[in-house]
Amino acid sequence: MKFWDTTIDTFDFNKSRSELISNLDFISAMDVKEQTLYKKWIEFNEDLHKSYRRLPVLQSYYDKLWSPTDLTNYTQTIKEIQELEPYVEIIDTPDDATKWTDIRTLIHTMDFNANPGRNVKCYVKDRNTGKILGQIGLGSDITSLGVRDNFIGWNKVDKFTNGKLNNTTIATTLVSTQPFGYNMLGGKLVAALSTSPVIRDYWEKKYGNKLIAVGTTSLYGIHSIYNGIPHFKTLGESKGMISIKPDDKYYDVWHHWLQRERSDWYEKNITNERIRNGQSMGTGEGASGPVSGVKQKIIGKIFKECGIKNDTYHHGFHRGVYLASIYENGNDFLCSKIEVKDLKIKDKFERGDVYTIDWWRKKAISRYTTLFNNNKIKPEVLYYSDTIGMTWDECKTKYLQEVGR
Repeated sequence: MKFWDTTIDTFDFNKSRSELISNLDFISAMDVKEQTLYKKWIEFNEDLHKSYRRLPVLQSYYDKLWSPTDLTNYTQTIKEIQELEPYVEIIDTPDDATKWTDIRTLIHTMDFNANPGRNVKCYVKDRNTGKILGQIGLGSDITSLGVRDNFIGWNKVDKFTNGKLNNTTIATTLVSTQPFGYNMLGGKLVAALSTSPVIRDYWEKKYGNKLIAVGTTSLYGIHSIYNGIPHFKTLGESKGMISIKPDDKYYDVWHHWLQRERSDWYEKNITNERIRNGQSMGTGEGASGPVSGVKQKIIGKIFKECGIKNDTYHHGFHRGVYLASIYENGNDFLCSKIEVKDLKIKDKFERGDVYTIDWWRKKAISRYTTLFNNNKIKPEVLYYSDTIGMTWDECKTKYLQEVGR
């Protein structure tokens, strides 16, 4: 069921409240990895008719992914690592964006949610084979993130009045294909390439803003693949005070109810902010911009209407926060102390993809060699199309140990 299938005439407040609470109780009993996999399972199984209808298309993408020929053959695999020529390819048409989203849902353990505002979708591919090594998704930056704002020295005037939030981005998708990621540090390569000159130039051309920094967060605290990447600095952890999002079939019904029954609140807190931010960020006419913590605002309002205390269903998971500062004096620019002409780019970012790939290749060979020598190679491909039609217990049995791989 989607929210537009429900009318006010058929909305049963008490029944819907009870169903919402039961769903939240079910999800809140899970740890972070189980919650992550559960949302992936829901992504493919909530609308089984649609998933089965699209299954042939989804399966057709499998051969587009790069994979080593034989991980048990050391000499051959080292040769293949040495011959890889990674590059960033920007996706710039609606059809290609749909395909990108499909592939992203198939190879990433986290479910995919497109946010309003700026969006840049990219592949990381091998130039020799044309096969996909990973994906990058960049969006309008988070409006408030404590450890990042403290590191930059940001205030609301710099971010909003002076528009400097337009000069940073949040990497919402950084994913490598498997087994490339685990055995050859593909995730680190993809993350580092999110700072590529190809992306920086595209951002400036499309949005008219110099890209000063790329941020991202990790689901499992500060112990993540982003550690040890010279492009990124670890800033600390988020507070973890985020409300659990219920399944869409419950969330959408309540979201629609708020739009209809609490229209004044919705217009003031959601629609008008999207209009203001869309104008500020140049993302288009109407309600096209992001809202600070939009889903959290909506969930908070739903909880209030249902008489649920706001902290009852906090997940408490602390995310690691990372920032790639491209310029030596980038924080000065973001705090409105200098102009674009005064920026001094860091050497590693001046060297761009050459630096990144040289750094990664040495690390990849070392990683694979260590795994090979210790008999810890993981040859399995992660491709979630087979979760379509699985029960939740079947999905857990097969994939729970792969979450965070």
